[in-house]
Amino acid sequence: MAEKEKSKKDKKDKAKKPGFFSRIGKWFRDLRSECKKVVWPTRKQVVNNTLVVLGTILLVGVFIWILDFVFNFGVTTFISLVA
Repeated sequence: MAEKEKSKKDKKDKAKKPGFFSRIGKWFRDLRSECKKVVWPTRKQVVNNTLVVLGTILLVGVFIWILDFVFNFGVTTFISLVA
């Protein structure tokens, strides 16, 4: 008897599940509604954030360049002392 109830339940679950194309349509509708909720930054915010990123890249690049120079000087000095 348990098998009959199980098969009836499986049939009900399959009947309730929407079709493939209706699920795709629902996904696109949900996507569209979520895109309407997006708050886009103003032009001023974009320019400000871009300048912050470029400044940070410049500072990190200079820091790495200084470290490279110091380590290179240390290694060449060590090699000249050992050799």
